[in-house]
Amino acid sequence: DLGCAPGGFSARLLEEAVECRGYGVTLPAQDGGFPILLHHDRFQLQACDLMTLKTPQDLDCPGEVDVCIADAQDLGRRTNPNNALQLQKGKGRGRGNKQGASAEAAGVGAACSFLGIWALTLQEMMLGMGSLRSGGTFFFRFGWRGRGAGEEAWYREATMRLFALILAHFSEVAPFKSMSYHQADPCFYVVATGFRRDAYAEGDLQSKLQESIASIVKCDRVHDLPSCIEFLAEFVTADMLERINGMLDLVGRMRAIGLSSRKNVEAGGRDNPEAALWVSPVPFSLTMPRLKEIMERHGKIANIRRRAHPVGVGADAHIQFMQSIHATAALEAINTLKVLGSSVSAKRFSDLIDK
Repeated sequence: DLGCAPGGFSARLLEEAVECRGYGVTLPAQDGGFPILLHHDRFQLQACDLMTLKTPQDLDCPGEVDVCIADAQDLGRRTNPNNALQLQKGKGRGRGNKQGASAEAAGVGAACSFLGIWALTLQEMMLGMGSLRSGGTFFFRFGWRGRGAGEEAWYREATMRLFALILAHFSEVAPFKSMSYHQADPCFYVVATGFRRDAYAEGDLQSKLQESIASIVKCDRVHDLPSCIEFLAEFVTADMLERINGMLDLVGRMRAIGLSSRKNVEAGGRDNPEAALWVSPVPFSLTMPRLKEIMERHGKIANIRRRAHPVGVGADAHIQFMQSIHATAALEAINTLKVLGSSVSAKRFSDLIDK
């Protein structure tokens, strides 16, 4: 499980397959990573920066695996205080600035901040496919905005090449997009089964991926991304293009449905007590921005209000999610996983009203 924190994917797999063992890699929380909430006797954690692992042999996982999950994020985009300025400039020129010291401490540290996630995705593929046994399953997260003819040429070309690599080395490839979470967002998962390990090894793809990753990290213009992965062009045949376009069209339609329905769902959620949580007590160390950052991992938030205790010290918080299903996920995270601390609990606001 590459980029495993907080550990939801691995936790479910360990629950479903009692005979399996899991191995996860995540950036330590003290270095800017997400906290790991999974602690299991059949799960081994390797706390390090994924980008520092040069080969699959650097993973603590012994031997080849049956399933590889790749769901890491470029945390430099989240922790860099200059990121908003970089994004603004990058959109205008099609390029990004050098990242600051905080981004180097947590994140890919790519010369162009927009390309950090591409370097990280290829790094996950290099580590994942290098560790995957023949016939194994690999799934990773990707983003597709579904703009059709309006999609930027460099992004479309790079996407075609990356997907062609996957289609050429797995017997079955399919997109998966949740209709409950992030249904209106560009992100979705690619599930690839039946790994053709011999073809991967014969093509010397590990070393080629390593060279491309280094090239992307140094690249300072988004338009040059396709040239950084030029070796993948050979996989982009007419048949591949047809298959890839079919998958991306499906993802685009699913997102369009999510965008059209989200307005109605969120309009109902704004004042819906089923979509609201009452969190108590809120310690002084837990600021409202920090609380929002933690809770937004479970869904979109309409607003957060702090309510000071009328007597004594301390406070509670009212968190209004846009959808009740997101409030349910946050409720479990607070009460079961204790993401806000052992002394903090939450109740659904509708339960308080009923009483």
